[in-house]
Amino acid sequence: MKYRQILVIGDMHGHFTKLLSVFHKINFDSEQDLLILLGDYIDRGDENMRCLRWAMEMSEKKNVIALRGNHEQMMLYYYLLGQEEAEIWLPNGGSASKRELEIWIQREPDALQRALEFIEQRPLYHQIFVDDQEYIFCHAGLKPGLPLEDQTDEYLLWIREEFYRNYTGTAEVIVGHTPTPYLIPDRYTPIRLTNRITIIDTGSFLPKGKISCVDILSGKVWQSD
Repeated sequence: MKYRQILVIGDMHGHFTKLLSVFHKINFDSEQDLLILLGDYIDRGDENMRCLRWAMEMSEKKNVIALRGNHEQMMLYYYLLGQEEAEIWLPNGGSASKRELEIWIQREPDALQRALEFIEQRPLYHQIFVDDQEYIFCHAGLKPGLPLEDQTDEYLLWIREEFYRNYTGTAEVIVGHTPTPYLIPDRYTPIRLTNRITIIDTGSFLPKGKISCVDILSGKVWQSD
């Protein structure tokens, strides 16, 4: 299918108001466009479950791909492996998400099961070809030199510097995970590196941070208010 736009939204981190402000700008049409969400719907914000529920609802629409982020992975481990084995989640924004989730469970007893099933079902990457150009979308990045089918959860959800510095593939790779001001001080817009990597986590949870969306076909960028 030839899409009008291929839209990618970066890390939300529980900032639902920012998410809506950017989503209303992009004029997404599920019949003509492809929308890819790069994960990290939760943690570090005040509206974590609203972002997660929005992603759950959007994932049921035509031409929407909702990927898994490392924060969803931490939540999944917390509930499936037990709190002692996955306690890393709570100090990384999980405490607020957990409180919101418990309120949601009080209203809807099956909420936890639905949330965990949604997270488990999320793909870790999405690959497409446009006019013979390969595009790979994932939360964090790729292990350089490793075929796509051999990439592990650890690489796709957590990798940083090794990917940015050593990736030499021909595919365009679009990721979130690392806020742009961590790479370039005071930079709150997407970054395209010279080795075909585009980073669109623009620090939604930071004081000056935003949620960004990029159309990879035109290069156009939209940001939250």
